[in-house]
Amino acid sequence: YQTVVSDTLLAVRISYYDILLAAQQITVREASVKLLQQELDDQQRRYDAGTVPRFNVLRAEVAVANARPQLIRVRNAYRIGKNRLVNLLGFNLPPEVLEEVPLQLTDRLDTAPYQVELPAAIAQALGNRSEIGSLRKAEALRREDIVTARAGYLPSLQAFAGYGVRKSSFETDLSAEKHGWFIGGQVGWDIFDGLLTQGKVVSAKAAHEKSITELDDTMRNVELEVRTSYSDFIEAREVLDSQKKVQEEAEESLRLAKARADAGTGTQLDVLNAETALTEARTTQSLAQRDYAVAVAKLERAIGITTTMTTR
Repeated sequence: YQTVVSDTLLAVRISYYDILLAAQQITVREASVKLLQQELDDQQRRYDAGTVPRFNVLRAEVAVANARPQLIRVRNAYRIGKNRLVNLLGFNLPPEVLEEVPLQLTDRLDTAPYQVELPAAIAQALGNRSEIGSLRKAEALRREDIVTARAGYLPSLQAFAGYGVRKSSFETDLSAEKHGWFIGGQVGWDIFDGLLTQGKVVSAKAAHEKSITELDDTMRNVELEVRTSYSDFIEAREVLDSQKKVQEEAEESLRLAKARADAGTGTQLDVLNAETALTEARTTQSLAQRDYAVAVAKLERAIGITTTMTTR
């Protein structure tokens, strides 16, 4: 049960982060279309003034047209993400709700520092994971089954006592009854049972050995899951750190490209390339934030501390 709870919480967290990512991507793509549209308007004015050729206007129109499908796709991803989250939460949508689910998330992608050491994470996972705890209890039960099976080699003692009322079959008076206490005992010992007890002991030992193997195998898999999740977390953290100043640099590059184009020392292609680079930087940064949040969630699930939603 606890395993299902943890897996469900992880699925909800990932779905939640996907919606936040889609919302940020919508903002990025809208800004990109806006920038390209401004460039198109500027080139159209220059063309009307006779300072640039028609080619510049056509190239700007193509850039705007190429940017719009990306905006449409991220809007669709946002709609689909909300539907998935509603399904995971177990909500039944009213019949009047069509393609746009009235669900607004007010949170943002969490990129707060998360500190964890691999040895401590592995030790914590081996102690916390519900799958391992279940198999440990199963192994203890199989060990007790061996003791129960070996009991067949020993004599059995049964004792009984009670108070009874009965009618005598030799009395002519139908109302005559005999009352009294009774007590007794019985000892049994199967000296030869056709090797039944031996077979039960062998079967119990095999089941115990199987439970030990399953426990060891699960512990290795959990350790592998922790190591993999930790490696993904390190990757996501490094990517996120590498993107901290890229957006600022891309914005400055766009500003310089526009200034050079206005001064006549730059080209329209430089401006379009700078706008594309800025969009890519913003997209990569939002993806890095989502991947970092998901990596933390998966690492916490691997460690076994996602039984309740945590707020950092």
